[in-house]
Amino acid sequence: MNFLSLSCYELLQQGADRDGYMVYYGHKLKISDFLCDIERIAGALVQMGLSKGDVITLQLPTCPQALAVFYACSKLGIIANIVHPLVPVNLLAENLKKTFSKVLFFYDATVKDETVLAQLDQRLVRCSVSDYVTFRKPFYKLYSALGGKRLRNIDTYSKLLMRGESVKTECAGTSDALLCFMHSGGTSGASKIVKLSNRAFNAVVDGMFSMYHPDVHHGDYNLATLPVFHAYGLCCAMHGPLCVGYSLVLVPKFDALAIANILDRYNIRVWSVVPAMLKKMIAAKVLDRRGLKNLDVIWCGGDVCEEKLVEQVDGILRKHGTHAQLMRGYGLTEMCGVTVVNNYDYYLKGSCGRPMPGFAVEIWDDDGKPLQQGEKGEIAVSGGGIMDGYLEGEDCLEQRNGTIWVRTGDIGYLVNGYLYVVDRKKRSLKIAAVNVFPAQVESCVNKLDFVSEACAVGVKVKGKQFVKVYVTLRCDMDAEAVKRLVIKHCKLNLISYAVPTFVEVIDEMPRTSFGKIDYRALEDK
Repeated sequence: MNFLSLSCYELLQQGADRDGYMVYYGHKLKISDFLCDIERIAGALVQMGLSKGDVITLQLPTCPQALAVFYACSKLGIIANIVHPLVPVNLLAENLKKTFSKVLFFYDATVKDETVLAQLDQRLVRCSVSDYVTFRKPFYKLYSALGGKRLRNIDTYSKLLMRGESVKTECAGTSDALLCFMHSGGTSGASKIVKLSNRAFNAVVDGMFSMYHPDVHHGDYNLATLPVFHAYGLCCAMHGPLCVGYSLVLVPKFDALAIANILDRYNIRVWSVVPAMLKKMIAAKVLDRRGLKNLDVIWCGGDVCEEKLVEQVDGILRKHGTHAQLMRGYGLTEMCGVTVVNNYDYYLKGSCGRPMPGFAVEIWDDDGKPLQQGEKGEIAVSGGGIMDGYLEGEDCLEQRNGTIWVRTGDIGYLVNGYLYVVDRKKRSLKIAAVNVFPAQVESCVNKLDFVSEACAVGVKVKGKQFVKVYVTLRCDMDAEAVKRLVIKHCKLNLISYAVPTFVEVIDEMPRTSFGKIDYRALEDK
């Protein structure tokens, strides 16, 4: 199968296990029925008057509706603008205007007051848990009707399914067609709308499964705990596994105990996570489950993954006699989520692995000149998963000898083709003209047994830059004792410029919508 010549819709049609299942809130939807729903939604979109190049917005959590609309867009050549389900309405309005969106799919459980949506100049489509449940369906329908201020006489997802059933559609989407808008922090730190094609999505799928060449059997499940509005989640935790024949467990909202029960109940073979999810399960003492014995691999990306966490998770996996390992990877929205990953053929401790087939990584200096092995600089990436650019038009793509590259804004180095990520370039601090990387400080502090998580930021006092570390603790300790121990440990393990001057204990780290530590919120604090 030539992944790169197909749209995402066509790849799904060719590779999905029609006798498999999609599990949502414990309810099983047969993949064959899901594929039929894609056709019905495509028919309904055509009936609405939408055509190739139009934009519709998905303000949805991880759910079957989001995937069905996504694939219907791929079939028709419509662009899916995928936004966070809890985005404030003022920011949503700006986004809809900027993307020229015509239709808004929203989720009743996350929009309590639908009257605010009436001002957005969009055709509205309400989605609900009740669309895809069997038992307790009346309860969910009642919640949808009474769970907030509801607009009357608007479209619902279930109505679209019925309306589109009699409409036949042709596949207008191509591999090179623009597939979706996804939202990123940008390689320079500013929020950006990323343009991604069908080809880019399928190139990542091709690369990942070329490295892993899985032997997928009927009844094998992929556990999707990542959000659909995250490129790593949509491409690697949902689209890819579906297209190579896995069944899928969709988790709209991460809950440690619920995930533990899913691992025990279903034959989970593949699981894609961010480090924060594993840390939550370890903290709740629910990761050590019998269901881990079924796993082939855990893919971990989306944030810096400490070696201590890798060792801890691998130890739990070995306890259950599985060959599975935690495989650290690296990617960004601008490359559909994944560019580099460890696998069983090529694994190096402490690294993020090697580039997938069809992808390349170099380390550049400030002038864009490639650096030698072991030298730290900005990570530049290229390959089939590369974006078409930013919607805003900012040019961040560079062409060298016929190859298009993205300068990531991340700092790293290469050793024998393996990538080591040091820090985000835009997070680096200048102290006495010396570059200090917060991730290195955090890695040092995280080695202390009593520290749960650490986040290092820069603070200025009378114009002078200092390092401050926020920490959460595994046990109750005196704050002054924590400060003394953290500073002492850092003095033994870091250059003097990187030793924190300030240490503050907090109850909980602030999080971004992707579950990462929100270091900007701590900088503002």
